[in-house]
Amino acid sequence: ERPSMELVGSEPSRSSAATWPAADIGDEEAWVNSEKIPLRDLPPLPPRASAYWLEPLCGITVVGIFCLMFVGMVHAIAAPSAGAEGSSAAGDVTMALVWSESAIAALCVAFLLLGGAGVVRRSEENCYPIPMEVQQRLRQNRSTEGLANIQGPEGSEREGQSYCVRCLVWRPAVTARNKTHHCQICSRCVTGFDHHCGVFGRCIVRGNMFCFVCLISMLPCGFVTAFLAIVLGGASSPALP
Repeated sequence: ERPSMELVGSEPSRSSAATWPAADIGDEEAWVNSEKIPLRDLPPLPPRASAYWLEPLCGITVVGIFCLMFVGMVHAIAAPSAGAEGSSAAGDVTMALVWSESAIAALCVAFLLLGGAGVVRRSEENCYPIPMEVQQRLRQNRSTEGLANIQGPEGSEREGQSYCVRCLVWRPAVTARNKTHHCQICSRCVTGFDHHCGVFGRCIVRGNMFCFVCLISMLPCGFVTAFLAIVLGGASSPALP
C-alpha cells in the first residue's frame, strides 16, 4: 500500500491555497451571479493514470489464486471422507464455508473496483459557483494548469471548502474524520480518504473501508476453514488395522 500523490505537485495547504480576495467581493458576486457554464461544456475530467487500469490485475490475480487454493484444498480433504459415516455433514459445512468466503471476497473486489466510493462527482451542487479565475480561464478556453486549489471565501456557503482546479468541483471541508484528496492515479477527488491501494488500484476511503477490511479478513478465514477441514477429515478417517 502507498499514499496517493497529487497530480500536480502536492496538495496545497489551507494557508497556501488561493482564496477569493475580500477586496473583490463585488467582482466575486458578479461572477457568481453571471451566466453559468453548463456542466456539459466543462472540460473533460483528467485522464486516469495507467496504474488505475493495471494495478487491479494484481489484486484480481492474488484474490483468485487464494480462492482457488482454499477451495481446492478443502474439496481435496472433504471429498474423500464424504462417504465415511458421520463425516458428510462436517465436509458439507467446510465446503459451504470456503465457497461463502470466496464469494464474499469476489463481491468485495467487485465493489472496490466498480463502486466509486467517496468520489466527488460533478453536479450542480458540487460544481457551482465556479471561482472567478477558473471561470475566466474556461470562458477563454485556457487550461487551469498551474492554478492552486481555491479556498471558499469567508462568510460564504463555501467557507471551509476547497475547489479542485483539476476536477472542477467543490470538496467538503477537511475534518479529522473526513480528509479530501485528489488522487494522482485515480485522477479524481475523494472524501474520507485513507490511502491509495497499489494492489487493487483504487483509493480506500471511508465509504469502502468496511469492504476492504472484510476482503483482507477472508484470508485468515480461509486458513481457518482449511485447518478445520483437515481436523474434521482426520477425525473421521477410518483407523488403520
